[in-house]
Amino acid sequence: MLRPTSAVVSTAALALVVPALGATAAGAPAAAPAGGGQVVASKLVSPLSLAVKPNGTAYVAQNFAGVLTKVRKGEKPVVVAKARKGREIGAVDVTRGVVTYAVSWGENEGGIVRQVRNGRARTIGNIAAAERATNPDGGTTYGFTDLPEGCEVPPFLQAYDGVVETHPYATAVDGGTVYVADAGANAVFRIAGGRVTPVAALPPVEVTVPAEAAAALELPDCVVGETVALEGVPTDVEVGPDGDLYVTSLPGGPEDGSLGANGSVLRIDPATGEVTTVATGFLSTTGVAVAGNGDVYVGELFTGRISRVPAGTSTPQPLRTQKMPAALELQGRWLWATTNVLGAEGAPPNGKVMRFPR
Repeated sequence: MLRPTSAVVSTAALALVVPALGATAAGAPAAAPAGGGQVVASKLVSPLSLAVKPNGTAYVAQNFAGVLTKVRKGEKPVVVAKARKGREIGAVDVTRGVVTYAVSWGENEGGIVRQVRNGRARTIGNIAAAERATNPDGGTTYGFTDLPEGCEVPPFLQAYDGVVETHPYATAVDGGTVYVADAGANAVFRIAGGRVTPVAALPPVEVTVPAEAAAALELPDCVVGETVALEGVPTDVEVGPDGDLYVTSLPGGPEDGSLGANGSVLRIDPATGEVTTVATGFLSTTGVAVAGNGDVYVGELFTGRISRVPAGTSTPQPLRTQKMPAALELQGRWLWATTNVLGAEGAPPNGKVMRFPR
């Protein structure tokens, strides 16, 4: 999962750090056009996950409200599923009329995946149980591992191995298989044939600490020039036209750019679990969509950027800016996005589902 200094410890913590973060950061690409697009739905509570059918019907998770809603432009929203009080709904997919979503609860303690088929919902996989049984990143060490003698850092930056935690954050369906990006487990799981098994753990993100970052984070001077391994946290997963999985990685750590722009889009071979990098240099990467020609679209929550990485390249091209974009989806000639997903404390919710011509 993400450590306490990061943008997301649990998704509920997102709202606590927004006021402290700027709209730009070191390494930011050129500006993209702002505004535009069509509003499909508004006044939503933390719409962090989205899926869209070919006919334009969208399913949006209002995560912190624990509600999954079906929306269509010009029509009244319909509640598809509602979690128990205090639980979160997210990780939405819709494929061939079957709606997949996740329910999570506690301090990264519980997580299951459910499907709605022909109006009936059932649980298809217990991600928390699979994490407890396998802990895919259990052999990975995070934090500072080779500091000079006498160099003391806060407990959450001291060396530790991957712990047992779960927070299913995104799903993608390919045939009879459901892939789950778990932001607590730092891994992608597979649900197939009634079994939940790990596909791959995301690799740690190794960052050399500059003097400016040490000062900004109030760390001792002895960490300057040292390497810290941040957790690689998956925030979205899509199946590409090549059959590989495309995953956004939001590293555990500060999302204000003080440690650099370390978010990435990764490609995972579901057969072997091999992980390679498609593009990097992002901040607060929370959404990915993959076009049929292999172009990759990436959303960055706190910078407001939506970028396109042309197929076969690794250089993001600024596409547009929107306030706090989270989930991205491609459907026909439209790029869909949830925006304004986190409001100011005490303000009425005004998260949106939007679509833009592409």
